[in-house]
Amino acid sequence: MPATAASSIHVVIVSLHGAEPPSWRRLEVPSTITLDRLHQVLQETFGWHNFGPHLFVTTYGEFGGPVRPTSRAAKRAAGRRDGSGVALAQAAGDEGDMIGYLYGYEDEWKVDIQIEQILPAAPGVAYPRCTGGQGEDVPGEGYRGVREFNAERAEDAAEDGPPVFPWSDDIDPEVETEMLAHLATVLVPKS
Repeated sequence: MPATAASSIHVVIVSLHGAEPPSWRRLEVPSTITLDRLHQVLQETFGWHNFGPHLFVTTYGEFGGPVRPTSRAAKRAAGRRDGSGVALAQAAGDEGDMIGYLYGYEDEWKVDIQIEQILPAAPGVAYPRCTGGQGEDVPGEGYRGVREFNAERAEDAAEDGPPVFPWSDDIDPEVETEMLAHLATVLVPKS
């Protein structure tokens, strides 16, 4: 792991794979965040409640948490490792790197995670935090995959008509950051 990882952040774009229109967030997370902690951040971000198994797919292998023996994800468990000891800086250490996150039992949700930038942490700022995004609605646990999520969104759009303002689907980063506050920590104290 890079020596600077303890005081740096990864700026990541997390996007719900296959969502139409796109649903994504720009998050700033500690470079040393473990994959099991990043799992918690993604659960909060997309309105999930950790009811199913999860898996990170990286160039270094697959990492995840516990699974039920009867799930589809359990079949993949034999080749994966525990994500609690792997930092994001280890799994995706360079700008432009991509990793995948799968969540669920039958219709797995896929989140694409792209490392946009790696920056020094700002003094006194708590991470993770959200700095932008699109797609106010998040899937939550009520859908059986992205197809059902897209179908309901298309239905709603047909009933409501086109948005009055093209930017009306932008999210409020402050609200998103507040949802992540219980997971946040300051990396570099204010001087």
